[in-house]
Amino acid sequence: MKVTRKILVSVLLLTAICLSVPAYAAQTVKMALSINPDMSDPCYVMAVVFKNYVETRTGGKYAVEIYPSNVIGKERERLELVKANGIQINVGSIGGLSNIYKPAILLNTPFMYSGDKVVHEVLESDFVKWLFDDMYKKTGIRSVMVFDIGGLSCFTNNVRPIAAVADMKGIKFRAMDDSQVEMFRALGANAVPMAFAELYTGLQTGVVEGQVNPINITISSKFFEVQKYITISRTILGSQWVTVNEKWYDSLPPADRKVFDEAFHYGNVAAKGQSQIIQATGIKFLEDKKMTITPISDENYKEFQDIGRTSVLEWSKTKIDPEIVGRFLATVEEIEKKMQGAQ
Repeated sequence: MKVTRKILVSVLLLTAICLSVPAYAAQTVKMALSINPDMSDPCYVMAVVFKNYVETRTGGKYAVEIYPSNVIGKERERLELVKANGIQINVGSIGGLSNIYKPAILLNTPFMYSGDKVVHEVLESDFVKWLFDDMYKKTGIRSVMVFDIGGLSCFTNNVRPIAAVADMKGIKFRAMDDSQVEMFRALGANAVPMAFAELYTGLQTGVVEGQVNPINITISSKFFEVQKYITISRTILGSQWVTVNEKWYDSLPPADRKVFDEAFHYGNVAAKGQSQIIQATGIKFLEDKKMTITPISDENYKEFQDIGRTSVLEWSKTKIDPEIVGRFLATVEEIEKKMQGAQ
């Protein structure tokens, strides 16, 4: 009787243990970012919303691991990892991506967009979908979306306030890519190519004196600690380009792939919302951190546009098929006209 009772207790314990363990081990999905883990940053918000949606909607079938702050590698290394399925999802800059697919850099043409509404339309355009397809054919890396992370970028520097092109003269700016080298050259500044992971130290030590990024990056990366002046220059698209490993994505069961696609969508929506919040609150935050804020008049903005945009578009035609450059320009102009007609 005692033996039977012991067996019964053992069976009940084993049953309880079995019921407490999931029927399957969660499948790990690795997502790598350049951005710091800061919930005020639209990029990190996107990642967290994506993670929560996937894990919740699949009942824990997948566990999304977020690797921020370049901890899993710099931009080029992460693109190689996503291609090899070392990570499944990479979230990186257009400048970094342009090292393996040059036409991507067109989206970073300076002084190109009048505002965020135009940016959002361009990023959803047939031209960008064509870029995704063309990049896959040439690199084997699948693109999912490009999303806004804080509005059009601003110049910051330690030398002087910048209100006109003449104020750029001689300042050493960090350049993310070759198109930025051309932009700074045309505007009279000096360009120093530098990886994002090295930028804070570069600004701190004076290797570079300025940089250009959206407000959220200036805040989340604490550039306000090593910069004195910020100009509301509406310079370059602030965005991140999401790529995935093709074999991994295609291997997802249709129902699961639908969940992942929805998660990307809602992550994008969340990033757009946070982008507007950070633009609305970020300037006051930077003022409180003793940065000097300088706006650019419409007249001076046009001078930046005439010099900076024109020079980069001409440079682009020497690196990219001019027909592709023309398609990009036509896409933006068509959207700008549509937006003006809607006002």
